[in-house]
Amino acid sequence: MNDGLHNNKSLANELEPSAMVNTANKLSVVVLSYNTINITTHCIESLYEYSPITRGLEIVVVDNASCDGSADFIHGRFPDIKLIRNSTNRGFAAGCNQGIRSSMGDFILLLNSDAALIDQSLDILIDFMGRNPDVGICGGLMLSDDGTPQPSCHIFPSYTNLLFSKNWLLNPLSFFKKRFEKYREIPARNTDVDAVSGGFFLIRREALSNIGLMDERFFFYVEDIDISRRIKKAGWRVVIIPKAKVYHVGGASAKLRPSRTYAWHHISLFKYFMKYYPYLLPLNLLLGLGLSFHLLLSFLVGFFKKLGRKSC
Repeated sequence: MNDGLHNNKSLANELEPSAMVNTANKLSVVVLSYNTINITTHCIESLYEYSPITRGLEIVVVDNASCDGSADFIHGRFPDIKLIRNSTNRGFAAGCNQGIRSSMGDFILLLNSDAALIDQSLDILIDFMGRNPDVGICGGLMLSDDGTPQPSCHIFPSYTNLLFSKNWLLNPLSFFKKRFEKYREIPARNTDVDAVSGGFFLIRREALSNIGLMDERFFFYVEDIDISRRIKKAGWRVVIIPKAKVYHVGGASAKLRPSRTYAWHHISLFKYFMKYYPYLLPLNLLLGLGLSFHLLLSFLVGFFKKLGRKSC
């Protein structure tokens, strides 16, 4: 099966030796920021407030060409963090890879800019990883502001379970909604899963050195599923730890460009199937047509909804 492993190995080589020294007892947190100045600030403040008790903390912020003054504000407010300024929006995977390359910790947390720590959840994740050296990735529970759990883990996409995804137009119907809730059910205790959400995602550097960085073919979405799949294939475990929690606004950057973000989601899904099932090209082409039709239909539904609201 040609799953792009040659690209993954080249990415593994980009973890330079200099990034592997002096890593003992250090956690690196990579935060990707895009036009979310207030939310990113709150995220960083929560990291300082609930920094790990057992490890030193390194924060790396990658600004993906924000135009709201985020980079300058963060640099002035938090002079101790590492700040990477991009001149263009490089996407989630590429931005995270920049942060990982410049980080020093033996554990790396990918944390969405619209997430905020609640308590010492980082210590919970680090302690679990320390006691379970076969775990390559772990994540926790993401909560809305009202405490409602959000989807925090994933199953690997298949040609059939795509019909029960979050953004499927028929999802409000009872049959599709029940299947979706079943697929996205959050375990009540520590559980091995296919993938955890990239919004709260702790990864062992040793595992990254084994399988490589995030696949930059995925501009936005699916990159967390892809790297989890590669981790599991290399023999590591992926585990969700529900006792570790963060508040998560959800889609703060995506809401700034909802149509384009929705398109990226569909494109990333198509790339995922082409990467892992290239021998099923005819089926993938049908899938591509179906995703394109669903995307177009979603835009039309959204357009007429807006038109209806304006006429009221």
